[in-house]
Amino acid sequence: MRTSLNVVLPDAPEALWQGAPRLHDLAYAYLKGLLLGGGLDPGDQISSEGVGRVLSMSRAPVADAIRRLTVEGLLEIRPQVGCRVVRPVPAEVKDLYELFGATEGVIARLAAERRSAIEAEHFGRRCAALASTAGLPDEPVARFMELRQRNRRRYELLHELARSPRSVEIAESFWDQSDFLIRVAFGHRDLPSFVRAGHAAFVSAVVAGDGRAAEHETRRYLVRLGRHVAELLERRTQADDR
Repeated sequence: MRTSLNVVLPDAPEALWQGAPRLHDLAYAYLKGLLLGGGLDPGDQISSEGVGRVLSMSRAPVADAIRRLTVEGLLEIRPQVGCRVVRPVPAEVKDLYELFGATEGVIARLAAERRSAIEAEHFGRRCAALASTAGLPDEPVARFMELRQRNRRRYELLHELARSPRSVEIAESFWDQSDFLIRVAFGHRDLPSFVRAGHAAFVSAVVAGDGRAAEHETRRYLVRLGRHVAELLERRTQADDR
């Protein structure tokens, strides 16, 4: 492990090197893994040189990865400060989830309207398996990571039913920002019960072919989640200011 400004960066997991990825993709995956899974927190400063030393590569591919993550809203470049992890602003978090809910709500409606009977049955089975607590790790960090991956898969299945390939490109940024905010707000704790209930409600609506209900349920639980996340972040900010 080596220090990059005010954080200690871990060595890259062996899995990142599989398939001989391009260096800028590897650097991107490495940093995103720390942002979404833990290791880089709001306000942490990094440098392309420091990350490059950990990954044994030049500054150029790391700088490219940093630019991509800046565009995605996870990192920011501050004049005379350098690169640091964003500090979420509660009011902006609410806005983000309003947009997230509106976008995913439309996708849920399209999925409900466009799925076939066979696809609906398959979707219901897959989502039931993803919602099951069977096989979940007991260790909090591993459990958090597994639940995050399951939730991402649930949305991928939804987008497949919507038959809107371009929507995935738009949604991925929301997914990543949401995963980051949830980790920061909740740590590695489980999400509140209304999230699980929201998943069940929109899945049932899609299976039933009720587009209006699918849109409503998806949007409702995501907006509520955003308000809850913003509230937790506001409390943390107030505690830090004392």
